[in-house]
Amino acid sequence: MTSIEHSEDLVTAPTIKRVRQRRLRYLNPFKGRPKPIQLSGLFLFDPEVSTRLRGQSVRTSFIDMGEESLYKGLERAGRMGRATKSLRDKLIALLPPTIGKAMADAFDAPNASTHAFSQMGPWEAYLLGAMRDENGNSTVWPTSAQFLYDVEHASRPAAALCDAGQFQAAAEHLASHALLQRFMSPEVLHGIAQPVHPNDRLVLRIVVALEVWLSLLALWDIEARPGDADDAGSYIEQLLTQEETTKNSVALLFDWLLKKANVETPTALMNDQRLRRFSVQVGTLGAWSRGTNFPSASYETAIARALLSAEDAATFKILSGAARQLNFLGYVAGYIEEITGRLGGAAAAQARLLGLGLPFGCDTIEAWMRSRFPVWLQFHRANLVVEVPAATGAVSQ
Repeated sequence: MTSIEHSEDLVTAPTIKRVRQRRLRYLNPFKGRPKPIQLSGLFLFDPEVSTRLRGQSVRTSFIDMGEESLYKGLERAGRMGRATKSLRDKLIALLPPTIGKAMADAFDAPNASTHAFSQMGPWEAYLLGAMRDENGNSTVWPTSAQFLYDVEHASRPAAALCDAGQFQAAAEHLASHALLQRFMSPEVLHGIAQPVHPNDRLVLRIVVALEVWLSLLALWDIEARPGDADDAGSYIEQLLTQEETTKNSVALLFDWLLKKANVETPTALMNDQRLRRFSVQVGTLGAWSRGTNFPSASYETAIARALLSAEDAATFKILSGAARQLNFLGYVAGYIEEITGRLGGAAAAQARLLGLGLPFGCDTIEAWMRSRFPVWLQFHRANLVVEVPAATGAVSQ
């Protein structure tokens, strides 16, 4: 079977920039040098992706705690494959007691299958640490957090079957699961069932991960609007590119800002007296207006506060986060577009039969987002449940 030539390391900014010019451009969503975008389990983006999209990082968290030297020590230990007892004790001391004990057990018996960490995936471990108050006590899990746990937990049997080469059984498990089967088209399920090249299997995982993340955005959107039961004020839908426009989510966010500030153009905004205290360059604002540059969160928030009412500034902050998430999806989906766009004839037809393309056979990234996001809004509205404390939910303490 002919394979699409690529590797996981190709999911970087230089690769995405080679997408055909008639397609909308999506920006590298992360600061610094482009790095591979990691997957967790079968179909989830790694927790680090989520934190980086929010402008956070593990290193920054350690610096904020005054523990940069500990972070550097852990980095060195990771490269060497071992950590001193002193280093382990310093790390464990920073963690909530339950997590600290599990970490200590894992350090003492790293290859054992009995300690808590061996039984959980990256998202469960992350959520158990993140969903706590300042005193280290468990907090209520939002539905979106439970969703991530559910997807990770439910897909583990299929991941194990794929690792064992039992692809047909893995596909049957996914197709029979009430939630998981909603993330993939019949073509994708067919592709998963086949002994395809590992490169093609990676593409299938990314295709499903895109759909899972779009579904997650629908949940986040609902959670951000507790009083909007009919979804008339959906934040995400305000930033979805329509057929008649050629603007990505970054540019649409800028348009929203101009409209709410009663300003016509980037040049007029630069000269606006409300921004006289800022060092604003027309080139920067022009690039933002075209969707080719996304200012830092602190910079754009300061501008929004100067231009908008308190209510509109709060809305802008939510929209900015939504725009970054949509840009991330467009960036990763551009990778799928680029590698499948190299194919022609019989190879292209075969790829479509195996689900090797944008989710649910959509022709463009924007058409996929427009068609599938409302589906997930409707699904989550129909299945929304009351939030439960982590101690009584699917993850026990």
